[in-house]
Amino acid sequence: MEQIRGAYPNYTEDQLSALKENEFVNWLKFYVRFLLSRGDPIQPWLEELALGPKFVAVSYPMYCTRGYAFKIFSENTTQPTINHGIFARSGEVIYYGILREILEIHYPGILNLRCVAFFADWYNPIVGYGVRIDEFGVTSVHSRRSLANYDPFILASQADKVTYIRHPRVRNKQDPWVTVTHITPRGKLEGVSDTAAMQQSSSNAIGDLHVDGSEIDLVVDFTGVGDNEVFSDSESENGEFNEDSVSSEYSSNSD
Repeated sequence: MEQIRGAYPNYTEDQLSALKENEFVNWLKFYVRFLLSRGDPIQPWLEELALGPKFVAVSYPMYCTRGYAFKIFSENTTQPTINHGIFARSGEVIYYGILREILEIHYPGILNLRCVAFFADWYNPIVGYGVRIDEFGVTSVHSRRSLANYDPFILASQADKVTYIRHPRVRNKQDPWVTVTHITPRGKLEGVSDTAAMQQSSSNAIGDLHVDGSEIDLVVDFTGVGDNEVFSDSESENGEFNEDSVSSEYSSNSD
């Protein structure tokens, strides 16, 4: 902006802002080419970004990011709630709008740069005219008052999801004011839970077990047990590995 102010000293701030928005793309291309002509080092992504995107973009009806599921506006919807609302912040100003199109833009080059942009119709953000907040803190937007400036695009990373609900009025069904409900992204919990955790927060150290080995008998005396009461599982008596018993069995079958 300092360079623009120096080149156009008689311009107002509004004129300088409009000039920056209209000429920023051409200025960026000129600036990158100027640096390359002098041999100054430049990041590859900035060089590819300055060349501009491809002319063909990919359009999606739905896009999931950061716990939100964004959907574009459908003309034939009959739902009582409007689930294609989005909002974005710019400093202290909050913009509410309707998501119209989701575009994935690709840039030519070896880095294969890409970004997802949202095309939206924005409501007028002026408090008292396009936006109002009642005594209960409920925010409403005027669905028939649009943003004066044409600036429909934002990045997907700049958008949050809202839904618009009409007031439950009977007399005036065509009321243009709709309430704004902010959607909590999936995986995010609001507030602090008062429920105690079921598992232990810390483990207690188990002390050493001291056993007196002198009180344990390591030898058992079986001299007082009768011969009939002791079970013997000798391999030789069972004949499991007795070659004579096996050979005799097969010889008898062969006969």
